[in-house]
Parts: sequence; C-alpha cells; structure tokens
Amino acid sequence: MSSSGRSIVTNCAARAALAGNPSDGYGGAVVAVPIADLTAVATLQETVGQAFSVTTSDADLVELLDATAGSYRDRFGALPSVAASVSTSIPRSVGLAGSSALVIALLRALGAWDNHKWDPIELAELALSVERDRLGIEAGLQDRLVQAVGRPVAMTFDPVSFEVVDIPDDFCLFVAWSTTDATPSATVHSSLRRRYDGGDATVHGAMLDLATQAARARRGVKEGDAALLADAMHRTMAIRLQIVELSDEQRRLVEVGRGAGAAVNSAGSGGSVVGLARHPEHLATVEASYSAEGFEFLALT
Repeated sequence: MSSSGRSIVTNCAARAALAGNPSDGYGGAVVAVPIADLTAVATLQETVGQAFSVTTSDADLVELLDATAGSYRDRFGALPSVAASVSTSIPRSVGLAGSSALVIALLRALGAWDNHKWDPIELAELALSVERDRLGIEAGLQDRLVQAVGRPVAMTFDPVSFEVVDIPDDFCLFVAWSTTDATPSATVHSSLRRRYDGGDATVHGAMLDLATQAARARRGVKEGDAALLADAMHRTMAIRLQIVELSDEQRRLVEVGRGAGAAVNSAGSGGSVVGLARHPEHLATVEASYSAEGFEFLALT
C-alpha cells in the first residue's frame, strides 16, 4: 500500500438537548446545542492499490463504522480508495451523542472526498439510518440534526424542519456527566418505543407536553429570556421523570445541579445533564458542587 498527499479531516461535535427531548422520535420538537469541546474526528488518506478501509483504536466501534461505510456505499454506489481513521474525545454512553458524532464525522469526510455537499437533513437522516436500520438501534433524529447543522437549533419533527438559534452570550450553559454510569441510549429509547406503539397514554401525553417545552425554550433563547429557558428545561426534566426511570447516578446528577440552584435537564438518554446557571459566579459554584461529587463538568462557551 502507498498513499498520495491528498487527505481530508472532518469533525462532529457532541450535543446536549436543552428542552423537548426525547420527543423527536414521536413527531415532537427539541432545542439542542453542539458541544464544541467534545468531538469525533475522521481522517481520510488516499491510497494506491487498496480498497476502502477504516480503523479506530476502540474495537467496540468497528461495527458502527463499518455500517456507516456500508450506508454511504449504498447511497452513492461506491466508496473511495482511502484509508479512514476515526477517533473521539466524547465520553461513551453518557447521553452526549457520541455514536452519532462518529457516524456523521465519517459521512462528512466521505462526502467531502467525493465533493458531495450535504443538506443537513439529508446527512442527519442517513446517519440515523446507520444505527436504526442497519444495526437495529432505536434512536431519534435530533442528535443527528443538530450535529449535521453544527449550530444551536430549534427542531420540529412532523414534518422535519429546523431553525438556527443564537444562544445569548450571557446564558451560562454547562454539561456534567458521570464517568461510571455508562448507559446506551437505545436502552431508554427501546422501552419508550414499545410503550408508545402500544398506546401508552402517559407516554403519548408526555410527548405532546415535551414539544410544548421545546417551543417555550425556543422563545426563551430568541428573546433572551433565561428564566423562560430555565423553566422549560426544568419542566422537560419533570416530564421525563414521568416516563423514564433514572439510575441512582443519573438522579444524583440532577439533584446536585438543582441543589446548587441551576436549571437542569437530561442532556440525552444517559448519565449526563445539561444545565443553566444564573451568571458566571453562579456557574463556578455549580461546577464546584459537581466536582465535589466526582462528576465531570464542562462550561459551554
């Protein structure tokens, strides 16, 4: 094998859902933001005399990356002659959309190699099909859509549409997560799907209520009303608790943030939360509370 000088590097950020989650798989609405400091990276290097290959230092990701390459090949007819490598700084299985970030980073790189300009919805839907259709993992579109856009977005899902929204500079958002409570999001989504499809009235009502909270969060962001966003986040978490059982570690993440006076919501469907502090000094207090409990903390700037 030999390589030429042509190479491409692309990335995809983690994400945190502020409000409305997990109604995206049920015709609802979500407001979410990318987490620029946590990313998946895909690198393509042109090869001579070798077919497409993909490598990663984490053997658990091989099936996911092979499925991604297969979906791209099926969509566009062929894979380029490149050696692909993928890495990530996103903590695994804590609800920060680490798997979809890997998928989108690789799809983005392959598209760039072939000069294909992705429409965000097209990219998000193909990324979703990798896990849902090829691997049988229950998931929703919102992770992939905010990651495909790469900006904070307000999304609706019946039909699918999105609006880029700018988070005001004085909104002190953060994420916190546990390093010891890794729970694949499919565990939560599979249970919800069964109950929703079975006509569970509580789940159906919750999805409508969650969409309402997403609309309130969107208004809070657009109008610079931090109190409204905080309330939408708080209410989203309260609705979630009606339909999803949290682990002790997940409950503690919520309790620590609330105990420190922050608005807190589940960032996804795992051991992480997203929160809103009142001001920078309050953010430092919240960080200290999480650090004292041994949780990881990251301010979103």
